[in-house]
Amino acid sequence: MSASKKRVVMDFDNTMGIPGCDVDDGLALLYLVGNPEHAIIEAACSTYGNNRLDVVHANTEVLLDELGLDIPLYRGGQDPAHPISEAAEFLCDIVDRNPGEISILATGSLTNLRGASLLDDDFFSKVREISLMGGITQSLAFNGKIMDELNFACDPQATYAVLNSACKVATATANNCLPAFFTLEGFKKHFYREVEQNGGFMYDICRYWFRDMEERYRLDGFCCWDVVSAAYLIEPELFDDAMDTFTLSEAAFSIGYLERAFEGVPQATVHTPVIRDAQQFVDAMYASWQRAIDLLGCSGFRGPGLSRMHYR
Repeated sequence: MSASKKRVVMDFDNTMGIPGCDVDDGLALLYLVGNPEHAIIEAACSTYGNNRLDVVHANTEVLLDELGLDIPLYRGGQDPAHPISEAAEFLCDIVDRNPGEISILATGSLTNLRGASLLDDDFFSKVREISLMGGITQSLAFNGKIMDELNFACDPQATYAVLNSACKVATATANNCLPAFFTLEGFKKHFYREVEQNGGFMYDICRYWFRDMEERYRLDGFCCWDVVSAAYLIEPELFDDAMDTFTLSEAAFSIGYLERAFEGVPQATVHTPVIRDAQQFVDAMYASWQRAIDLLGCSGFRGPGLSRMHYR
């Protein structure tokens, strides 16, 4: 394996294909698949956030199967009261066997990581790095409607533990993710193909989410939050690598809020990558997704909730 290739474990709340739920975790997965020279996906762990754990886990089983991805999947904890899980045990095991080599991409609630730290006090010190998507530094409002934060807020205690951990931690805050905006017209241009050609499924599987964003927020596209934290892991040149010091406060984390720290409060300094050029970033994501679907020969994943829906 190339020294520059990162060994990644995805800890995510994938709901790609479920009506009313986000597609961005699935797109983060496909982004990594489209960059095999830079990343190998060691395993995936399911967590909650976009939906309940049982829904996320079942949907991810379907996604991996229909894409033909031979990636082991481990079931996470169902809520903050159940941090010890199959996923937490796996995370402990893989970093213990490979200290300093495993990068974790965590794009949902952080309960599984807290569970791993409860099983092994030295867990975080054995992790190479953690790239998160989560947190807001100010309210997100779209056409007068505020969007809730659904990652850090799910398990404030876990958020505290991860941000205060011993390894390198980066978070793509929701505010910093805003330039990662993809329009329906852009997807049509890049992915609308005849059915028999690879790529048409990307347009189809994301089209419901475009409709959802139009109905909820009157937006002509969507922000692909989770792909930002994935890209920071393997294409850091797309970012200015900023640093911020935040207050360690479970009360603030309970609404996903990252308060910039002041003297005298418990605090942690984390990387907060900023997209350097929005168009360059968007183009890089399109290119990665196209490589992924070409490699996989994708033909039409719909997800369990979309198997009988028709878009054309």
